[in-house]
Amino acid sequence: MENMKYKKHTKKGKRKHKGLPIYRKVGYSFVAVYAVTAVVLLSFLGGTDMLPGLYLGALGIVLLILGVLTVVMQQWKLTSVIADVICTVLAAACIAGCVYIDKMDSTIRDVATVSASKDVIGVYVMDEDPAQKLADVADYQFGIASAIDRTNTDKALDEIQTAIGKEPSVSEYGDVFALLDGVKSGETGVIVVNSAYISTASEAENYAWAEEGLREIASFTYESADGGSQTATSQPEADSSSFIMYLSGIDTYGSVSTRSRSDVNILAVVNTETKNILLLSTPRDYYISYSVTGGAKDKLTHAGIYGIDASIDALEQLYDVDVNYYLRVNFSGFIDIINALGGVDVNSDYDFTAGGTEFHKELNHLNGEEALSFARERHSFKDGDFQRGRNQMEVIRAVIQKAASSSLLTNYMSVMNAVAGSFETNMSQEEIADLVKMQLSDMAGWNITSYTAEGQVSSAETYSMPGQRLSVVIPNESSVEEAKGMIRDVLEGTAQ
Repeated sequence: MENMKYKKHTKKGKRKHKGLPIYRKVGYSFVAVYAVTAVVLLSFLGGTDMLPGLYLGALGIVLLILGVLTVVMQQWKLTSVIADVICTVLAAACIAGCVYIDKMDSTIRDVATVSASKDVIGVYVMDEDPAQKLADVADYQFGIASAIDRTNTDKALDEIQTAIGKEPSVSEYGDVFALLDGVKSGETGVIVVNSAYISTASEAENYAWAEEGLREIASFTYESADGGSQTATSQPEADSSSFIMYLSGIDTYGSVSTRSRSDVNILAVVNTETKNILLLSTPRDYYISYSVTGGAKDKLTHAGIYGIDASIDALEQLYDVDVNYYLRVNFSGFIDIINALGGVDVNSDYDFTAGGTEFHKELNHLNGEEALSFARERHSFKDGDFQRGRNQMEVIRAVIQKAASSSLLTNYMSVMNAVAGSFETNMSQEEIADLVKMQLSDMAGWNITSYTAEGQVSSAETYSMPGQRLSVVIPNESSVEEAKGMIRDVLEGTAQ
């Protein structure tokens, strides 16, 4: 009898220590996976230093509450299954969040990494020439401009010699115009020259043919012979709530670090305390002097040939300011970003046609290629370059508006891919993070004002293209003074 009681007692004991039901064991595994992904997500967010502490704490509390809720739901078999599904969804969301944050962080790091500027040496023949590659011009007479980027030109000639298997026969010309005359007349069959000077020379009335009349059959990219210094900006004071950023749009495709003319020259004057932004556009043909020219006058756009430092220096001297940062984008980056956003909506002041696209007065939905044509056109307007400046700022406004909409979220990865390698800025990753954190903290709206400096269209000889009269814009001094006052008002926080 006693043995029977003992056996019963033993069986009860076994039942008592049987352990957790299988559905709970599985459920707690799901909860554990979710907890790990939630911790990783919070770590990623904390590492970017972009999310305000209040937001990060609130998110942590929400994730903790969801975790506790799923633990409680594991107590019953039916709700345990539901909790497993919830944990799976939450874990997937946390993983996706980590991927998105990592992509944003790497993109900002890429944008904030300044590369040494590069020069592209192009090999050109006349468009009607049958040659398609270097091997086809092995027996041609080569032409070079002896005074233009000779260091990199000689490097290119060495590579050409290797490619064609013999030393090329070379004729030297004094400047790019003599070089162009030589290839057009047939005196030389192929020319080797820094590509930035082809587009610049085409501004001269008798050399407009160069832009379309030449065809590139090869190119070589080298770090700029002068080292490509890009450190001319001065950092704002530590306690300052305002800064000036130079927005430069260069007229090239491919690498954003390629030195070229700057077609877009906008100073963004920002006051983070008053939430005022002034977009000041300066016509590309503004006829001014800067340090590189030694006092001689040149077009603002030509400063880009000497590097972004020269462009910054030109604007600093013109408006008597210190530029703190720059952000540069080229044609291909401009197109990719707008296409990634799904296009932009811009308002046009006129009906006109450019680049094969008809633009209508008022609202136009444009893809990247169309937006580039809209921003570059000037011949369709009575005030030419001034209207182009206004159109450029309208495109910037449209991009900001689209990026602030749900389009950025729905096209997030494609936008990040487009931004990486298309933009370049000397604003550090930490400074960008501080701006993002500040905006998330107060979510305040911004007052954006646009202004275009005025002037008188004329023609004159320039430092970069001596011996030729090019179209220039003589600055209107009263307009420049008005711009200075607007800059001062924003910086000092007195702008209305």
